[in-house]
Amino acid sequence: MKDLLMQTGRYLSSMLLILSACMSAAVVLPAQFPLVVEDVLLNDTSIYLITGKTWHFYQGYNFTIKSVNQESDSVWVELSLGDKILQSQILAEGDNFIYQKNDKTILNLTVNTIYIGDNEELVAFSPVFQYIDSTLPRPFIPEKEINETENESSLHNDSRGINEIESFRWAISLLLIVLTATLILIFKKDKI
Repeated sequence: MKDLLMQTGRYLSSMLLILSACMSAAVVLPAQFPLVVEDVLLNDTSIYLITGKTWHFYQGYNFTIKSVNQESDSVWVELSLGDKILQSQILAEGDNFIYQKNDKTILNLTVNTIYIGDNEELVAFSPVFQYIDSTLPRPFIPEKEINETENESSLHNDSRGINEIESFRWAISLLLIVLTATLILIFKKDKI
């Protein structure tokens, strides 16, 4: 019996050593490597605006619905940065609003649907992309927003190559090692 306890102790010690080495080297649980494109701030998202309202994009860009023409099913939009109007355009469903600066696209929105009600109009833009304007300071994006964006984009991208096991804990791994060691010792004892 004493010999069995010694073998069990050595086996568990070596398993714990291996487990701790693997955990610190990220062998057991590989780090998550979501697809990150450095210059994309908004990637294939949707926004909804009521006439007269403004969507505040990163880096100070403001996108406003000026009015909706019910007869022609079109919307008048305006993009500004601070007090400066950068671009104004009339769009119909399916039209793109693209703002470029120095031959680089900063905003790209598509009018998905124009909803016209009795008292107000709602315009849905999808997909919406915003790219970093390198002439402006980089925006601060809170960690919560980054995670939400990754979760939304992961619905559209199944090839992100990350570990989906979120709740793997030391206690569970230790329990599995102990159970495995016990079973191995029991089967070895039966063979002897």
